[in-house]
Amino acid sequence: MFFNNKNKEFLGIAYMILCMFFFSINDAFIKHILFVYKDITILGEIIFIRGIFSTVILGLYLYYKKKLNFKVITSKPLHLRGLVESVAAIFFFLGLMYLPFGELYSLMNLAPILITASGAFILGEKVGWRRWTAVICGFFGVLIVIDPNNLKFGFAFIYPLIAAIFITQRDTITRKFLNEFDSLQIVFITSFSVMIFFGFGMFLNYKPINLEIFIYIFLSAFFVTLGYYFSVLTIKGSKYFNYFSISLYNHNLWYNFRLLYI
Repeated sequence: MFFNNKNKEFLGIAYMILCMFFFSINDAFIKHILFVYKDITILGEIIFIRGIFSTVILGLYLYYKKKLNFKVITSKPLHLRGLVESVAAIFFFLGLMYLPFGELYSLMNLAPILITASGAFILGEKVGWRRWTAVICGFFGVLIVIDPNNLKFGFAFIYPLIAAIFITQRDTITRKFLNEFDSLQIVFITSFSVMIFFGFGMFLNYKPINLEIFIYIFLSAFFVTLGYYFSVLTIKGSKYFNYFSISLYNHNLWYNFRLLYI
């Protein structure tokens, strides 16, 4: 039993490493597009087009595997997860627009801290004193990054903090129905919900997009879909409160990756 639990933890770590790797590449593409246009209002259009690519690919695959059914399409918990993901995405991309990668992802470390606390207080999972110590230290770390006495980037630090709160709610919702749906079914409805949500934003401010940007968006869709998939597998493959130690390691790992290549 001990070795089985350890294997699940290692598997969860592997999934999370892949998850953060793919999300990092996606974030780089989105930040590049926003840098080209220098206009945050085009975000709705970018995410809507990205959502079309992701949703169509996932939908065709699930249909081929006969896993796309009425229960999945009309599932309220899955659509609620997609709505929460959409709100989290808005604040995350606002942070991506106005903050450097380093500050943004350091502040996003609030998410695994809150997830650990949610696992204990909401889901009743056992969290040992070592992880509570890590949670407290992580919280103080976030305060150090914010540095209230020297707000270098103004109040833009609020965006990733709000995103972290909604990410916590998303993963709490996910935990409650993990065994009811396949991982790709969860990812499909999330992608579909995010696409619809940002579609309204696209009609408010439509701008022509050239072929090069379309290619970037398609690549972004590919990598964000993989990121979504492995994020769900992370929650399935590891204990909920282990999310903190896994996420903390990966934020540091891929932050160094961005410094080298972005």
